Amino acid sequence: MRQARWNVICLVALAAALTVSSGTRAGKLDLSLARFIECDATGLCEPQIAEYERFLAEYTFGLAPKLLSGADTLGYSGFYLGLEGTLTPRPGSAGSADRWSKGTAPLNAYPDVMFVPSVHLRKGLPWSFELGGTINYLAQSELVGIGMDIKWSLLEGYQHGFRGYLPSAAVRASVVRVLGESDIDLTILGIDGSISYEFGIQGAVILCPYLGYQHLFAFARTEPMVHRDDKTDPQNPTYKLPEGEKYNMTGLSGPNLTRSRLFVGTRFEYEILALALEVAWGLAKSWDTAVEKQAPQGAPWTMDPEQFHSDVANQVNVSMAVGMVF
Repeated sequence: MRQARWNVICLVALAAALTVSSGTRAGKLDLSLARFIECDATGLCEPQIAEYERFLAEYTFGLAPKLLSGADTLGYSGFYLGLEGTLTPRPGSAGSADRWSKGTAPLNAYPDVMFVPSVHLRKGLPWSFELGGTINYLAQSELVGIGMDIKWSLLEGYQHGFRGYLPSAAVRASVVRVLGESDIDLTILGIDGSISYEFGIQGAVILCPYLGYQHLFAFARTEPMVHRDDKTDPQNPTYKLPEGEKYNMTGLSGPNLTRSRLFVGTRFEYEILALALEVAWGLAKSWDTAVEKQAPQGAPWTMDPEQFHSDVANQVNVSMAVGMVF
C-alpha cells in the first residue's frame, strides 16, 4: 500500500512538471514596462506613474497566494500533495485594456485570462501548525513563483459536546517570490484568516465549506531600464530616438501595493483524494509610492488616491485543486 502511494505521488509530480513546462512560451503575459514611459515628438519623455501602478495592482492579483483548504490542519503526521490552478480574468474596463496593452508583450496581444498552474506541498506539524510550499507558473510567460505558507489553527478538531458546533478557525501567512522577469523585482505577501466546518457523509466522505478574508501586499521594485527604439525592439515602435541614443527610465516608481479580498470555497475528501474549489473577490485598496509622496503639489504624475481606486476594478479569480492527503 505504501509503495502504491509513492507511485501515485511520483505520477502527480510528473504531471505537475509537464503542466508547468507545457505553457505556451508566446510571452503574451511577460512584462513590458518600458511602454509606461511616453515620449513626444521632441523626444521629451515622461513616466506614466498612475497607469503603471494601476496595471501592477491588477497584474499582481492573479499571482497572489491562494488558500484552497479549510481552517483545519493536516495533523502532525499529515501530508498533502496537489495540483492547483487559478483563472483570473482581466478587468473589463477600457482603461484596463489600455494599461494591459502597454504593460504586456507583445503589443496588443494580451489574453483576457491569466492562468497560473501550481504544485502545492503541505505538511502538518505539532500544536496545530502547518507548513507549505508552492511552485507556480504564469502561462504564456516566463514568470515562475516560489512560495511558502504557514498556518496556525486556533480552533480545530472539536467533535463532541457544545464545542462540536463551533467552526474551525485559522490564520495564515504566505509569500510568493516572482522570478523570471528582468524589468521588475516582485514579492507578494498575504495575511489571511478563515473559518470552516467539516461534515461527514456516510462515514467515508468529508465536505468542508470555508470562507475568509485576505490582505495582500505587493512589493515591486523596478529595475533601471532604457527606452528602446524600433531598431532594438520591433514590438514597441513608440518613438524613434536618434541613432545610438537611449533614454534612462528610472522615473518609474517602486510601489508598495495593498489589496484585500474575500474568498469562499469547499473542500471534498474521499480516502486519500482531495478536491477543492475556491472563488475570491478582490477589492480596490490603497497603494504607497515614494515618488508620489515626494512629488511637488500638482505635479503631472500625481493622482488623488480616490481617483486611483475608482479605476482599479474589483477583480475575481477562481481556483481549483486536485490532490492527495496522507
